[in-house]
Amino acid sequence: MRRLVTDAHDQERWIAFILIVTGVTFFISWLAISQDIHTVISHLFYIPVILACWRFPKIGVLFTIGIVAAYLGLEALYQQWIITDPDFLIRALIIILIGCVVTYLSITLHSREDSYRRLLSVIDTGVIVTDREGTILYANPYAIHVLDRKDEPLNGTSIFEYAKKNEELIEYFTRCITHDNVDSSMELLLKRKDGYPVPVLLTGYSKGEDLILTLTDLSEEKWMAHELATGKIVMNTLIDAIPEGVFLSDTRGTVIEVNKACRELTGFREGMEMSVSGNPIFNSDTTDKIKNAILKVVREKNPVILHLDATSDSDSSHYEVSLTPVNDDTNTITRIAGVIHDITARENCLQQIREREEYLRMVLGGLPLATIVVDPALHVLSVNQALAMLFEQEVEDLIGTQSHGNLLYPAGERRMLCDLMVGEDVDVLLENSFEGLYSPSPTVPGAYEVIDFYPHIGEGGKWIRSTAARLVNEQGETIGAIETFEDFSTQKAAEDAIRISEERFKIASQIATDLIFEYDQKSDRILWFGDIERWLGLESSGLVSSLTGWATLIHEDDVNRIKRSFINHVLTGDPITEELRIKHRNGLYQTWIIKAVALYNANFQQIKTVGIVSDISEMRANEEAKKKALVAIEKYIEQFAILGDHIRNPLQVIAGYNDLQSGAYAEKIADQINHVNKIVDQLDRGWIESESIRDFLRRHYGLLENE
Repeated sequence: MRRLVTDAHDQERWIAFILIVTGVTFFISWLAISQDIHTVISHLFYIPVILACWRFPKIGVLFTIGIVAAYLGLEALYQQWIITDPDFLIRALIIILIGCVVTYLSITLHSREDSYRRLLSVIDTGVIVTDREGTILYANPYAIHVLDRKDEPLNGTSIFEYAKKNEELIEYFTRCITHDNVDSSMELLLKRKDGYPVPVLLTGYSKGEDLILTLTDLSEEKWMAHELATGKIVMNTLIDAIPEGVFLSDTRGTVIEVNKACRELTGFREGMEMSVSGNPIFNSDTTDKIKNAILKVVREKNPVILHLDATSDSDSSHYEVSLTPVNDDTNTITRIAGVIHDITARENCLQQIREREEYLRMVLGGLPLATIVVDPALHVLSVNQALAMLFEQEVEDLIGTQSHGNLLYPAGERRMLCDLMVGEDVDVLLENSFEGLYSPSPTVPGAYEVIDFYPHIGEGGKWIRSTAARLVNEQGETIGAIETFEDFSTQKAAEDAIRISEERFKIASQIATDLIFEYDQKSDRILWFGDIERWLGLESSGLVSSLTGWATLIHEDDVNRIKRSFINHVLTGDPITEELRIKHRNGLYQTWIIKAVALYNANFQQIKTVGIVSDISEMRANEEAKKKALVAIEKYIEQFAILGDHIRNPLQVIAGYNDLQSGAYAEKIADQINHVNKIVDQLDRGWIESESIRDFLRRHYGLLENE
């Protein structure tokens, strides 16, 4: 290897050597050709050709062609005709052929050398070639990394520079040289250039003048051995810190390893048989059960869990022994690992839970509402008697099954409401299964209810209200769901009756000539029944949908009186009877009369005000017209009385004057005067009758009071 591996300095020496040999060869050839020796002299050129093509394969071919050309020129210098001589040409071709063959062999060897060097570069074992004095001739990257931690070559350095103890390395070298061609291995402690110790395993043998060493870094192995030893100590410490008893036994029940808790609990010791125990709790019967369970694990090749009850004078304890087979690399059970859990507290808690569950089951059974409880896996945990009475079938056989959906949906058309509550996206599930039917429960936060008709329940079907809620523990984890069922048929019938009554009321309000309103005292909202938009000329009822908005349209002289009336109504419950003027969209005022009473709930608390509004604008206009007509009539009557007096007085003068004159026309004049008196008497009687009518209107209709 050292003969193939050369550096730049060696290449320069090779070039100088080849040039010298070539010069000597040409000098000898010149002397021979000058003496007319041609046949043998060409063989001298084999020497520089072989040297050049061997050391420098590719350049050597060009060098060979140059030598042949120079040889041809040398021959032509003395004999020009020899260039065309076949024998001369064959000798030149032989030189070129020999150069090509040597080049091929050199390239092949160099390729193999490169492949070997690449192989040595990637293996995870160091390879070092030294001479017998310990000078490193070659070191692969792994060896360089172990000894130097850098990529610098180690060629030319002495391996003894890396020895922690030179005596050991000298002894190893002597043994390798003495036992020629025999592998010698030795574990040594070398050191890097930085002084860091490196434990290695050297294996080497001598080959001629060289010594080939393989180097394996034992640092990781030593570190792993140290870590394993430390890990075992740590593991034993951790196992001793485990509160549960842990032991390891063979397949016959002999204890191999045991932690502190197990020693204190069972009295087991390393190397002892399990059937021997001095602990009063784990007596011979208990240990025999454990040993038999170990034999069962070996026979069935499966883990076994054993429950043991130990009773002392003061109390009873419960233990759970978990036995697990341990296989070796051939999949054969050689060890049994056991863990002893003290489950006394858990058993006591479970007993309390069982007692509490029984109590809750009794409470659930006594509830008047039909109830069902499911776990996250949709298995029925509990039902009650009310459920059987509502659905008129036995429900006890549903416990532990997932068949509860048949109660409401025998054909499986939907999932139960409680089944959806244990899911993640409850809102999405509800929308997919109960679109338009579900609503949040008004009494239970996070619960939902569904009211639907089920024709298969009972004789004519029933309306059922289902309410479901999720059950969570203290950590907020879902542990199930509960669903209650209520026969809603009677209430549904009442709601239908109320709905029909409300429809009738709406129809009546639309047909009636008056308006009906419903005033919510808490929200200040007014609900109108009737065409309020037409009455006031509005596009919508939004302006008068509250008492505040309604008051903006009331005449300013009436608004305070109306507000006081409503306030008094809310405080005392007295009915409202008021007349008001309200502004139409066209700017004119209408006259309304409102009559309203309070609506009470079951606790005799006012909740709403219901009233009726009548438009008396036309009636008030007629009354005003009548007033004006009577005033005019009275004026006419007074004028008639004055007129009668004006007529009667002249007639009296005329009658007296006629009596004094006693002429031919006195009788005719007297007749005419009597005739006029009769007419005036008729006017007086008409005035009296009009005055009677006026008195009647004043007494019974209140007209003409403010004239």
